[in-house]
Amino acid sequence: AQCEIASKDGKSSIKVGLLVQPQGEWIDTADGEGTTQNLFVRRMRILMGGKIGDKLSFFVETDSPNLGKADATGKKNDGTIFMQDVIVTYAFSPKLMIDSGLLLTPNSHNSEQGATTLLPVDYGPYSFLHSGPTGSRVGRDYGVQARGYLANNHLEYRLGVFQGAREADSRNALRTIGRVVYYPFEAETGFFYSGTNFGKKKILAIGASYDRQEDYQAPAFDVYFDWPVGKNAVTLQADVIKYDGGTTLTTLPEQTATLFEASYYFSALKLGPFLQYSNRDYKADATADETVSQVGLAYWHSNHTFNVKLGWAKLEKDRAPDRNQLVLQCQLFFF
Repeated sequence: AQCEIASKDGKSSIKVGLLVQPQGEWIDTADGEGTTQNLFVRRMRILMGGKIGDKLSFFVETDSPNLGKADATGKKNDGTIFMQDVIVTYAFSPKLMIDSGLLLTPNSHNSEQGATTLLPVDYGPYSFLHSGPTGSRVGRDYGVQARGYLANNHLEYRLGVFQGAREADSRNALRTIGRVVYYPFEAETGFFYSGTNFGKKKILAIGASYDRQEDYQAPAFDVYFDWPVGKNAVTLQADVIKYDGGTTLTTLPEQTATLFEASYYFSALKLGPFLQYSNRDYKADATADETVSQVGLAYWHSNHTFNVKLGWAKLEKDRAPDRNQLVLQCQLFFF
């Protein structure tokens, strides 16, 4: 669905959209003695995008995350609205596009997905560990990147320069990120990657990224598989990111973050059971490793436009009690 206004010649247009994700969450407290219960709005976004001529396009959206969710003191989040994405793109051709603004950084497939097309309830819990230490906003950083698709869309590249962590007087070096993806079959050519396409595409994406700023580095490797099976579909994803903040980002110790997702979509029933496994493995033995395992069921009433997801997760941390989490989320999205 779209709400769009176009010029008489059709060369320029602007459209608006909305994303709302009401959510219920029940999760064991850290000491395992009680259950935290919340009914809130996980994401509330207003979207706007459009084009000016054939080569210039833009996309902006706001967000007010976790609206109404109570903190440890019981105070409910009254909602802070901020700019989530600001993307201005000039396309010389499909082989060379320049994106600038507040951009979701290409650290992995999951890190570059849009929240509107996620396969399970949410992103992997460790896909944005770089965000806080680099001073990014929910995985977004200010900068500019070149993006393009070569070899008949079988090869994608992204190469960007970003603000990263800034020191006094901003004298330190900027942050650089590079990414390449090989598509043997169909390619994803939008700015955001998808989480599932319900069997409408045949995608195998093999990607690698490298994020660096001075002594900080984060190489990554990922595979995304989304394939029709008759009228049904299977979706798989595996991401591995090795973070090392070094002497530049001392709050980001050396560790490996692993993500695996899988789902099988039953078209006739509009149902998709899913699982998500995430692991955070620190190099230092003294630091407690973490694992989050989630299984669930999605009812894809209208694909990504309207759906309901129920997920149960076990949160494990070395030398701490295991915790259970139950999440029920509804999504309404149009753009």
